Amino acid sequence: MSFLAIICFIGILVFVHETGHYLVGKFFGIGVEIYSIGFGPQLFSFNRNGTEYQICALPLGGFVKFAGVLRSEPVAERFKGKEMYRASKIARASTIIAGPFANLLLSAVIFTFAALGGIKHHQPMIGSVIPDSPADQAGFLAGDLVVKIGQASIKTWEDLRKHISASPKDSKSIEILRQGNTLKLSVQPDIEQARDEVGELKDQGRIGISYGMIPAIVTPIHDGALSKDNKKELSKIAAGDRIVQSRVSLKDEPARTSDIKHWYEFLDELYFAYEQKLPRIELGFKKIQSEQDNQEPLYWTSFITESWGTEEFEKKFSALGKSSQRELLAESLGLTDSQLTVGSVLETLTGIIEPGDRVLKVEGESVDNIFSLLKFFQENQKPQISLTLLRSGQTLIVDCPLTPIEIQKVSGKATYFKFDVSFWGQAIAPDPYIETYDSVFSAIGYGVKETVEKSKLITAGFYGLITGTLPLKALGG
Repeated sequence: MSFLAIICFIGILVFVHETGHYLVGKFFGIGVEIYSIGFGPQLFSFNRNGTEYQICALPLGGFVKFAGVLRSEPVAERFKGKEMYRASKIARASTIIAGPFANLLLSAVIFTFAALGGIKHHQPMIGSVIPDSPADQAGFLAGDLVVKIGQASIKTWEDLRKHISASPKDSKSIEILRQGNTLKLSVQPDIEQARDEVGELKDQGRIGISYGMIPAIVTPIHDGALSKDNKKELSKIAAGDRIVQSRVSLKDEPARTSDIKHWYEFLDELYFAYEQKLPRIELGFKKIQSEQDNQEPLYWTSFITESWGTEEFEKKFSALGKSSQRELLAESLGLTDSQLTVGSVLETLTGIIEPGDRVLKVEGESVDNIFSLLKFFQENQKPQISLTLLRSGQTLIVDCPLTPIEIQKVSGKATYFKFDVSFWGQAIAPDPYIETYDSVFSAIGYGVKETVEKSKLITAGFYGLITGTLPLKALGG
């Protein structure tokens, strides 16, 4: 099915391209001997007004044969005076350009119709903040919706990415929406060399944020510093259980219950309890197996927050960025997210890795979030690695074989060693932002803009191939 779809797609492109040449050539009075879609054996043809129209067996190209392209070329009597070499320079240039222009016009039309139906974009909502990153130090939190960077309005995650990546040496003034309130934060991006869309190595800005939302699936940490009561509550929780509600009791007010879906919502509830100096917080859990169940939470826990008021805790808390502060509140109760907690294992690792294992170290180096783990695997060239795991409160070291797979990079094909597990805390995409266009003219404007941007990328790619900044290996597939 996919092969037929590709053939149809190429056929449409060829038809539009050749029709562009044909129509403009005919407009300027240039004789057309053959109009062909495809190459190879002829499947169907007819002759009209001296032009042979044909469809051939291989729809991977096509051509329009104009009469008298060269002066030395023999021309049929019916095309005398209509030779291409006799046409004006403008006519010849227009005829040549008409093919690719027709494809650009097709692209603009497709984008225009897509715009009339509404374009889905990733929201510019921060899903998670990397600890100790510029965003963490600047006070950004998961759940923040970016509205502006400088004077530029931000509507999509792609807008956000482009503005952060560009001019990385400049501090960014970013306007966000947080729980209905508008805030302005300033952040200085880190500079990282990375390849852009066409493979050119450039300095790019990074502030340490990601798009996907971390689910409120927990892994208990059996820390010896926990109080006896909290250890008892923690013993009820298994790795992979999901927080679905929180409940806090305010003085002289009814208890406040909040629904929780994402990890950042749980952290916000902890921070609220911290600010209000509440002595405890109740959490409603579901077992991971019943996460699709819409019934009431299977069980409740009640955690005492007395450690938050100690001098030692406050000293450590005040030295952290806002996002890291919230993570510390969770850790002090013996809870952490499940970004690095194994949910399922493929056969290649059966008997080595178990569901519920939490990855602590890779090759002796600590990993404390999914980003550092991904970075390791992006750079790793070993078919087997050493992992330090936390399993049922015990630390163990295992040798873990990886599965080699071939991937296509800008620099060419490369071997990537895959870790055959999935994690319980895999990020969840927030609801998309749908960009709508109220009039045909605004939709056409979107279609033209997208076509121009995509054309620039293609042109830059060809330029990179010519100049050598984009290696020919990048064309492999």
